[in-house]
Amino acid sequence: MRNIFRAILTAMLIVSFSAIARAQTSALAASSSTSEAQPGIVVVQEGVLIPLIDQPERHFQMASRDFARGDRTRAAAEIRVGAALLKLEAGRHDATNRAGLEDAAKHLDDLAAGVTKGTVKSPKELNDAFVRADLALARHYHQMAEASAAQNEHEKTGYWLEGAADSLDDGAEWSGHKLAAGGKAVVNGARSLGAKLESGAEWRADEVKKYVSDLGSEIEPWSGTPTSTNATRCAPGSRGCDP
Repeated sequence: MRNIFRAILTAMLIVSFSAIARAQTSALAASSSTSEAQPGIVVVQEGVLIPLIDQPERHFQMASRDFARGDRTRAAAEIRVGAALLKLEAGRHDATNRAGLEDAAKHLDDLAAGVTKGTVKSPKELNDAFVRADLALARHYHQMAEASAAQNEHEKTGYWLEGAADSLDDGAEWSGHKLAAGGKAVVNGARSLGAKLESGAEWRADEVKKYVSDLGSEIEPWSGTPTSTNATRCAPGSRGCDP
């Protein structure tokens, strides 16, 4: 039932993603404080978008599967949905990594066009775009977690921590690299803490500070790793990475 809800919600929101993606910070803030939305702008409550945090990766996986099966039409459609979801995130009035998200979304749109035309020949071209998208999402979610933690918005911090950890892990998978042992421990710890924050289970303030900081340190070295490789190695500067 949860998956059905997410699928329906995704379809409904994708219809209006372009308007949200073009919305400016001031316009969103102004329109959200009035009863009437400005023309060309769609205001979506944050709680509506929370269930979509893990959805881009789901569509990347489906696109990869469809491309491998030779179904270019479906693969392109899945890629476009993934791009739309990144644009939704970029449309948040408080998104600080808006440029990174929009850049990644453009690469996805270009990829979808190439898949449709038949100019995309290799799965690596998909992987490269998915790496870029997941790392943009990881940075975005991490910045949202930092902001929520500073405001003592504990449940939101949990959502963003899990999203950042999952996106970093997914990006590493698509890249063909691997997270070093220390990095994997940080990712798993952030996921666990995120779940506790969301559920209201017992947690400590020093835990939140530690994992928000440590996860940011794990994301940063991947900033220069926008493409995939068949090799398996650690990201430069990752904890526990052998030279």
